[in-house]
Amino acid sequence: MSNGERAEVLTPDAAGSEVRVVSVLVSLLTLGLVDNQLLAPILPEIAVSLGTSEVSVGRTVVGYAIAAAIAALIVGPLSDGAGRRRFLIAAGAVFSIGSAFVVATPTFALFVIARIVTGAAAGIISALVVAAIADLVPYERRGRTMGWVAAAYFAAPILGVPLAAWIADRAGWRTNYVVFAAVGAIVTVAVGMWFDEPARKHKAVRAPHAYARFLKNRSTAAGAISAFFVTGGLTGFLLYLGAYLRSRYGLSLTDVGLVFLLSGSASLVGALSAGWIADRVGKLRVALAGSAALAFFLIVVPETGGAPLYLTLGLVGLAAAARVAPLQSLVTQLVSPEERGAYVALRNTLSQGGSATAAALASALYEYGFQHICHMTSAFSIAALVLLLFIDEPEAES
Repeated sequence: MSNGERAEVLTPDAAGSEVRVVSVLVSLLTLGLVDNQLLAPILPEIAVSLGTSEVSVGRTVVGYAIAAAIAALIVGPLSDGAGRRRFLIAAGAVFSIGSAFVVATPTFALFVIARIVTGAAAGIISALVVAAIADLVPYERRGRTMGWVAAAYFAAPILGVPLAAWIADRAGWRTNYVVFAAVGAIVTVAVGMWFDEPARKHKAVRAPHAYARFLKNRSTAAGAISAFFVTGGLTGFLLYLGAYLRSRYGLSLTDVGLVFLLSGSASLVGALSAGWIADRVGKLRVALAGSAALAFFLIVVPETGGAPLYLTLGLVGLAAAARVAPLQSLVTQLVSPEERGAYVALRNTLSQGGSATAAALASALYEYGFQHICHMTSAFSIAALVLLLFIDEPEAES
């Protein structure tokens, strides 16, 4: 049954089934997100254990990201023809095996291979979970569901990463990957049991042709390219925020962690509430408002201090998160389900590019003052806002 044919009012059994499927898909996504961001706090321990430098361990992030992007670009279009389920199960299994391999690896070279393999799996999971939820939930109520996806993006760094760091401190860094391997296997089995998608009768799209077509159409091009600026704007700002707070205001590492926790809590509120609001007032409208608010508050950050600074950082987190669920709901409706996997994969790749570009620019600007980073990331948010204006929002499904 297609989204257009799906009844808006679900029976209790259908509603319970949908909640179950969304829960396991978001759980699988959250595992990949935490794994992606875990390296920073445990990097020194890994370097010592494997007899290499911290810089060398840090560089494995590049291989992880490249593998994630390439895997998503290949598998996204294939899932449009063969279905998301089989690829999500395979990616979950590979994620668990890669994590187990990290636990057992005695050398840095094998660690690099394991992280590349795990990165490929995480890239597939990130793209296909969003596409699968869009397949499952009709557009008119997709925002509130995508709110849980947005919450996963922000919960990973503010809750998952501190917990993983605590585990590493008490039981060793490899213990985290034992947990990833075990939980990944359990969640993957749950996906296999509960995610029962209809058989697909069409062939997979030809990836190069699909990507070229997306970039020729005004709405799909704007939706894809906006991911570059949406992600880049936030990444560039967060990269040196902790260093700025410590050098400008003399905050301790614990204090900085508390600031991130408070701001992250505001992000969770924004992530969950924005999707619900977007279902009522329009996805594009909420995404535009979030981008405009973020551009403004980023400019304000270096001009404030004390209590107003904490308030401003909370508003930055709220505005940034408010864009995610509406945008995920909107862009997944710009293409048909037959091309959704390919389109989400393209957006994820451009998102990775934006993150890398903004990080490089922020690194070059930081020595001249954090305010220049704020101006740059505000410009990224404005660029995202302008691109969103070129999107024609689809009508709600009947």
